Amino acid sequence: MSKGINTDIEGESLVPDEDAEFERELAEKERKEREEYEQRVKDAEDEQRRLEREAQRERDRKIAQDKLDLMKMKAGVADESEEIKEEHSEKRELHGMEKVANIWYHDKLWICFGVFIAVVVAIMVIDTLLREDPDISILLICDNALQADQSCELLEQKLEEYTPDLNEDGEVCVQIICCPLNEYSSDSYYTTNSQKFYANLQQGQIIMVLTDSNTDPDYQALMVDNLEEELPDNPYIDEYGLSLNMQFLADEIECSSLPNDVHLCLRRPVTTLDDSLEDMQENYDTALEIFKDIANGLAEEAQACDDPGLSTEPSDPEEVTGITTAYADSDDDESEDEDNQSSGE
Repeated sequence: MSKGINTDIEGESLVPDEDAEFERELAEKERKEREEYEQRVKDAEDEQRRLEREAQRERDRKIAQDKLDLMKMKAGVADESEEIKEEHSEKRELHGMEKVANIWYHDKLWICFGVFIAVVVAIMVIDTLLREDPDISILLICDNALQADQSCELLEQKLEEYTPDLNEDGEVCVQIICCPLNEYSSDSYYTTNSQKFYANLQQGQIIMVLTDSNTDPDYQALMVDNLEEELPDNPYIDEYGLSLNMQFLADEIECSSLPNDVHLCLRRPVTTLDDSLEDMQENYDTALEIFKDIANGLAEEAQACDDPGLSTEPSDPEEVTGITTAYADSDDDESEDEDNQSSGE
């Protein structure tokens, strides 16, 4: 008895006739499609070879004709006026997106560069148009609570009440440039502020400066010290300038820890890199009139509310940043630990 697999069950095939017929038709269809594809590929290759042969024959014909014409010219058979003209295939005219794509392909680097320049110019123009031109600018170099953004903005708004529209743009704008200085700190923040301060000193239109008792004497020496002669009846004017020792002002600018030693000063007119002595003197005279209005206005408000003044004493410049004192405290702690260890032994 044979052990092979029996593909028939009671004389019938395991694959139904309908499925077998479908499989044969499918295989035949795939065979025809493959033959048609191979025939198309063969025809395309034949056509490509035919075109290449024709192109080669045309090149050979042209070379032979050029040689013949050259020989005729050398032999004197052809006129010198006759030229061997090079034949060019007619250029195809591009339209629509095809033309755009061609331009982009050849000039994309210049297009990108032009777009970049246009964007930069647009940003500069927009920034110039939207930038608010201040009527006066004030340098803040005191290192205390006044440098907080909110307090600076509120102080700007307060001083705008006494400032005229110098540039006649329809709006009054006072700008406070914050660059607090601290000679006891080696922090890069204060180093940057020092550079910023010196850069702004070269601008002759910046006359007013906010200082305090911790301001470097060399910087304070740049300020006018005889404003009492200009405002002899103002109780808030002293040798440093206008004292902001006013509780109502600290409340308005939301600076509860404002120390009582902050002054609004005026720079002495000098020759700068940007302006001559005459130009800065003119700027000083204008700033002095505004300074008088500010000083008298704030003094009147303080006297009207019987202002008691500020209770916050000037801060220690070494405690403002916490850098120098941190090292000092660390050294003190180490010394105490060593002393304790010595006593324990």
